[in-house]
Amino acid sequence: MTNSTLFEIQQASGAVFGPSGGREMARSYGDAVTEHRAVRKKAGLIDQSHRGKLRLTGRDRIDFLHGMVTNDIKKLTPGNGLYAIFTTDKAKMLADARIYCLPDALWIDLESEATGKIYKHLDKYTLASDVIIENLTETQGLLSVYGPSSSEIITQLIAPAPPPPKEYSTTSVAPGGVSILVARNEITGEVGYDLYIPMDELAVIWNRLLQIGGPHGLQPVGLEALNSLRIEAGIARYGLDMDESNFPMEAGLEAKAISYTKGCYIGQETIARADAQGRMNKRLMGLELAGESVPKKGQPIQAPPERPGAEGRVIGTVTSAVKSPTLEKVIAMGYLHHDFIKPGTEVLIDGRPAAVAALPFYKRDSPSL
Repeated sequence: MTNSTLFEIQQASGAVFGPSGGREMARSYGDAVTEHRAVRKKAGLIDQSHRGKLRLTGRDRIDFLHGMVTNDIKKLTPGNGLYAIFTTDKAKMLADARIYCLPDALWIDLESEATGKIYKHLDKYTLASDVIIENLTETQGLLSVYGPSSSEIITQLIAPAPPPPKEYSTTSVAPGGVSILVARNEITGEVGYDLYIPMDELAVIWNRLLQIGGPHGLQPVGLEALNSLRIEAGIARYGLDMDESNFPMEAGLEAKAISYTKGCYIGQETIARADAQGRMNKRLMGLELAGESVPKKGQPIQAPPERPGAEGRVIGTVTSAVKSPTLEKVIAMGYLHHDFIKPGTEVLIDGRPAAVAALPFYKRDSPSL
């Protein structure tokens, strides 16, 4: 286990560390709830340098990656990106990814645990293609600024260049001579930006962001708050809410991650067949629970006693859960049998009543928030 590049700086700010992606990363700065609310109200600065980063170069990179993922890589132009899934030939999920098109490369952002697997998966298929795959995880850091004030902060950092205007769009800048790839990211349910920075320049940009962001309410935020933010926003995380046992459609990713017109790719026939059938047997849904206890991953979901013919039957499994700082209630995500996915349906988790809810739980500017 190695320390984060920013370990000493974050430790001086009161960071509590824990393992993530083979590194000791800042889990919180002493109060994850306060950090969560800072992102909802102003802005938070998060070190996500443990995430995987692959770069594809070479003449055939577009055609090659187009045949490896569920979304349409060929439609991308420099400065744009998309969300996609790597699948097996049976359409099971190997990883999800944010993919960015640069003038001379394709940039892939992954969960850290999936990086080595996807590198080997891609390398196996290169064959005679003119494609070079580089794993930049150890040389490129990732700092993220999320929250309503993030646009003002990033605007000041990268001026005169404007921030990327829409989700998955990018811009490349070099403030103070430091090369930064800036990508728009809305994983928290707020406007946000990911900054890919050479690891040896990470501290410089971290300190610069805190200096710029101070008047805008920017504060350091750990991975615990990031987790509660993404659950409120209904964002499934690979390794927790989805894995190699799931189809992308079960996780509700068909509209966001799948092109049904792009043509052939690994797993395409199975996905097309499932689309023609019209539904999956299970679906990732939200759950709102009574009481204060937060259920654990893997906890079974049961039909209530009053459900004729199904009373007490296990109908699903919890994948993620948290006490929501925004909604002030316990919320969870989990897979449910198709017969139980209607919002408002009553279920049981560890004998406690819960109600099925549509995702996301939180959306900025919702009238109820």
